[in-house]
Amino acid sequence: MKRKLDDAPDDNKRLRVDGASRAVPVTTKFDSVPVPNSEPQRPRGRINKLAPVRPFPTVPRSVSATGPRSAHKEGKNLICITRKTPLNDYLRRCKNLIIKDGYKTLHLSAMGAAIPHLLQLAVGLPPILPFAADEIHSDMTTGTMEVQDEILPEDEDEDITYRTRGKSTLLIVIKIGDGEFEGDTTGPAKRGPGLSKQKAPVGKPPKPGPSGSRIVVAEPDQEDMEI
Repeated sequence: MKRKLDDAPDDNKRLRVDGASRAVPVTTKFDSVPVPNSEPQRPRGRINKLAPVRPFPTVPRSVSATGPRSAHKEGKNLICITRKTPLNDYLRRCKNLIIKDGYKTLHLSAMGAAIPHLLQLAVGLPPILPFAADEIHSDMTTGTMEVQDEILPEDEDEDITYRTRGKSTLLIVIKIGDGEFEGDTTGPAKRGPGLSKQKAPVGKPPKPGPSGSRIVVAEPDQEDMEI
């Protein structure tokens, strides 16, 4: 490295300036842009999210809502997916509907944050079914549903207001083969071991029940009676 000559200016050399220092204002083109307030805005009130409308009825119209759930035969393949139920429970439920109950078409619906849960179910269900991969078909439909939120004001004198927002929906229809139902469609639900009909014991004749005909007893005449 060559040494600089004495007459050459040194850029790294500090210069001493006499007099008081002063600040020089620097203007930029962003000075006219308003700076947003960093303080968070206070919410207008407490937000109560109302329950959205179910895509499927809880109980089909053709089934009594007050009867036992085990007697329901229609609508069991219409399932609303939520995050509260584990994925293994949904896999077991769908597998039993197809193998034991004879359903060949499943309608699975999810909304909002439950959509990834539904996608995992749709991917994990075909490998555990005893059917070929080319027999299982899935049809997906996306959409948006309007839901309402209830805004409760902090002041009790103010009225409750509502706001509408959109929520994503996903419907997956899983069909096996032709999709026709192959289960039992007639008669009541299967009886349990304790509800089976009682049979008559072997070797004893059944007790005769009351008949609908009247029994007439003939009384003897007075002449035939002994005095």
